[in-house]
Amino acid sequence: MRRLFSLAGCVLLLMPAVLQAQDAPFPPTNGDPFDVGGTPKQDQTQKPFKLSVTTREVVLDVVVTDKKGNLVKRDDLKKDDFAVYEDKQPQRVRGFEPPSAHQMPATEKPIVNSTADLKKIGDAPVTVLVLDELNSRFEDMSFSRNAMVKYLESQPAVLKEPTILLIASNTTFQQMHDYTQDRDALITLVKKHMPEYPWRMMNSGKSGPGAVERMAQVLAALQQIAQASTGTPGRKNLIWVGNGYPTADLNGLDDRTADTIETAVKRVTDRLLAARITMYTIDPSPGTTTTVDVETPEDLDMSQNETGSDPFGSGTASFETFASSTGGKAFRGRNDINNEIGEGIVAGSFYYTLSYTPTNASTDAARYRKIRIVMKDPNLRATTRDGYYQQTAADANPVLDKDSKPKQQMANLQLEISGALTSTISYNGLNVRAEKAANGEYRITVDAAGLTWGPDARGVESTEATLAAAWYDAKGKIAGHVLREEVSPRGEQAVFSLPIVVPAGTVRLRVVARDAASGRMGTVDITKF
Repeated sequence: MRRLFSLAGCVLLLMPAVLQAQDAPFPPTNGDPFDVGGTPKQDQTQKPFKLSVTTREVVLDVVVTDKKGNLVKRDDLKKDDFAVYEDKQPQRVRGFEPPSAHQMPATEKPIVNSTADLKKIGDAPVTVLVLDELNSRFEDMSFSRNAMVKYLESQPAVLKEPTILLIASNTTFQQMHDYTQDRDALITLVKKHMPEYPWRMMNSGKSGPGAVERMAQVLAALQQIAQASTGTPGRKNLIWVGNGYPTADLNGLDDRTADTIETAVKRVTDRLLAARITMYTIDPSPGTTTTVDVETPEDLDMSQNETGSDPFGSGTASFETFASSTGGKAFRGRNDINNEIGEGIVAGSFYYTLSYTPTNASTDAARYRKIRIVMKDPNLRATTRDGYYQQTAADANPVLDKDSKPKQQMANLQLEISGALTSTISYNGLNVRAEKAANGEYRITVDAAGLTWGPDARGVESTEATLAAAWYDAKGKIAGHVLREEVSPRGEQAVFSLPIVVPAGTVRLRVVARDAASGRMGTVDITKF
């Protein structure tokens, strides 16, 4: 474990293989983007944009339960019924939304049939189901699939929440079905799906380079979920069915390795929180322990007297930490996975949203800030995320990490772009459109909202974006790709051009646009040429 982490910090890059940047330009070539390194074209006359991130408002999605943990479906609680504490200091609640502000529009027919339809539901929550076949035994995977079918069969034909189904396997993290409310479509897909034998896990176990590689794959998948959903304003309930990565004991590692793991997990956690993702982890393995709830204070005195601690206070990096860090729950050692899935989704469908501006103005990014909520009614409990780190520009966009060398920053960029290019998951952080123009060019337009604007060297308001495209053959293999950086003057939309010559036999063209300052990404897929 120590040996592999010394190889340029692969987990910090969030992928098992580090792209080594070359001095040559990134050309349009045939092959997989992972096999090509280089520096995208840059306009040296442009003044680089800077992104400064300072968290001045903390947004909390809060689930209210009784003392036994049963969901309390009340819409009449007021702002004064919640007392919020950060590091034991009371905070003034400024923003407040009851559960009724997050409900799906009433309809008997499906509203959402793809990611593009999510804009029709406002701030209503959505569900992200993940089948983890990378870190689960074969027999556990079969049990998990059957339980997921059982859960879906208990739901109405038109699902109450738009749901996307993803799968993490030995070699890929892909979308099985885009957001939908069609229950039967998901049931059919899960029943037909045949999982891969988990050879990575069986060969590597819980330690060694193989375990670290799987850890990197899981972190990359979580980051991809966060990046893909930044354009969806409401809460996302992420139900991860599988073991995740093995717990890492940081106490037995050298400082550099331990710091690398902590930084990687912290950065992914920050991205999940920024995307309003609440995570519920379900371990399908039998014979472990029981449900692990997010800590809740019994009364006001306990809240004031407890000492806040960060997720690494125990000296370990555990996959289940993502549950408490995002306000969710970790399920272990139960044989009713279908009910566990339902509990996570129901808890995430009825929630209050509170926001406050911290009284502590410190910008220390290394200090963990503990959050507690105490209900005015002593019979009620509030569950939200444990706390947060002060977000930095590098957390929002790793390319801006000043502690990394230029080649490392370029590798970060290429990893993010490659992840979006080689996926079927739709990214909605930017609203992107593409159409064929003259002379082998494609006209790429991006709505102004979501882009970062700033003056260039001539004082003209402009935006800079990284543009990429990949085209696929009938077997789903990449036949070629192109990547470059472009600048567009300010308008209702940014307009870019990208040289794309689609060869015969192409069945899908994916275009990716990434804001150079914020790291927000959008994708569009074209199937008609």
